[in-house]
Amino acid sequence: MTVQYGMRTKDAAAVVSLDTTITPIRSLKMMTVTGNGSFDQYISIPEIQAQSFVVVDTLEDRGENTFSPQSWYSPGQLHLRQPQGLTWQVMILSQGGEPFSAPGSYGIRTFNNNVRTQIDSVNRVLSIRYSGKFSLVFGGGNQNIEGDNYYTFPAPITTYERPLIFINADDYMMVGKFRVAGSPGNWTGFRLAQYGSAAHGPSWSQPQRIRWFCASYMPPITPPGAYDASVRDAIGNRTFVTTANLALLNSQPSTSAFANTGNPITGTGYYAPSQQMPWTGSYDDYVLANALFSCTNIIQTTQPIRANFGGFLPGNRSILQMYCDNGSGINPLTANGRTLFASRPMKPL
Repeated sequence: MTVQYGMRTKDAAAVVSLDTTITPIRSLKMMTVTGNGSFDQYISIPEIQAQSFVVVDTLEDRGENTFSPQSWYSPGQLHLRQPQGLTWQVMILSQGGEPFSAPGSYGIRTFNNNVRTQIDSVNRVLSIRYSGKFSLVFGGGNQNIEGDNYYTFPAPITTYERPLIFINADDYMMVGKFRVAGSPGNWTGFRLAQYGSAAHGPSWSQPQRIRWFCASYMPPITPPGAYDASVRDAIGNRTFVTTANLALLNSQPSTSAFANTGNPITGTGYYAPSQQMPWTGSYDDYVLANALFSCTNIIQTTQPIRANFGGFLPGNRSILQMYCDNGSGINPLTANGRTLFASRPMKPL
């Protein structure tokens, strides 16, 4: 058995509530930026550091045409592709490598065989609010949408920023047209559409059995009679509590790791290019849906709204497979610039 060093706490049911051998996802800053109408826009954001990663998301619910821009980032800079004149949410996240962000801040930081755990009075951890399972059932057709569904949260998420939705599947998964319903301060649920192709074998027409969890920066309320350890900021807001189920970072995020490889999906007047990137190999890892599976608006064509869809091929978690819906076969897009990372819950769902 591998020897491990660190600190661990458990609750009354012997469930781990804090573990320094794992890396929680932390929020450094949530901000908004406004597009200037250019094709490529570069925005200076000093808070983006070498240890940071960024999720660019929309704050609007446009129904099935909800979209987010392609985005790339590097230390100190954000690059948006065709942001139009709209306002976009920028979430700067961290694995915990940055120094404490402000004089007078306080907290705890551990390093354990290159695993970082940091809990402080400024940056909030990402905690799981809701979770569930459902099946997307085949409904006819061949290469386009086969079915979709809408899932309502037990109670609205009242943060300004959109909650993050992570999805997984028992095996095969091809989904797209992702959106979160609601508006800032009142996020009520999410919607996901099923895609499929006969090129993926017999699995494509079978129900896709999806698992999901919703995570946000609103710590849960401790039930009466329970106990916990918590950290609060200077005005009393909790930034961490041990009763939370943390969303863990389980792979390095990427916005440029997709390669044009694999077989495209083709048909009469239809072409969806194939892009793939290495995945973790584990069926326990969930993928962030918010930007990856949202649509793209490329504006200047007769088919401006393009659905990004993909997921996992049957029996294969070594790659993440993506396509971009393209009825004309002209101006195919790639999945690069769609922020993603692998996560899993700290505690069983």
